[in-house]
Amino acid sequence: MLVTTAERQGKVFMITIKNFLILITLTFIVSSNIGCNDEILETEIPPAAFPDVVVNLDLPQYQDLNIDQGHVTLNEGVRGIILYRVNASTYNAFEVNCSYQPYDACANVIVDQSNLFLRDDCCGSTFSVQDGQPTRGPAQFSLRRYTVVKERRTLTITDQPIN
Repeated sequence: MLVTTAERQGKVFMITIKNFLILITLTFIVSSNIGCNDEILETEIPPAAFPDVVVNLDLPQYQDLNIDQGHVTLNEGVRGIILYRVNASTYNAFEVNCSYQPYDACANVIVDQSNLFLRDDCCGSTFSVQDGQPTRGPAQFSLRRYTVVKERRTLTITDQPIN
């Protein structure tokens, strides 16, 4: 039995439509399951490689780092780094990118006006300035914390995460 070109094209068209419908069904199933499982939405903060950042505490732009609870935001990391002074010997460097839904455009933390914790106004999460652990909100993972080495009046921040 001979198959005409039109019949062959019709069969190919039907197979293509069937595959398309299967793809749409699978996409719907996967996206429906994501909505029910917050853990899937909490992906890792994207990695950031950057050269060491050297901060001279004697420079005027870093004067806030000479008092406890002082902080500055630097233009390194994924979305920036908050450099926070706990006390004269302890400085913490936190990724600005929030750990809850880190690929959302608004997933950014700032230092609260009280200077006592970090917060993300988008999701409502708050984080400790001591270690970056979440203290409230939907975030379950700590902020990425970078290594800070203090030598006399100089701080060096590396892209090596602590947690």
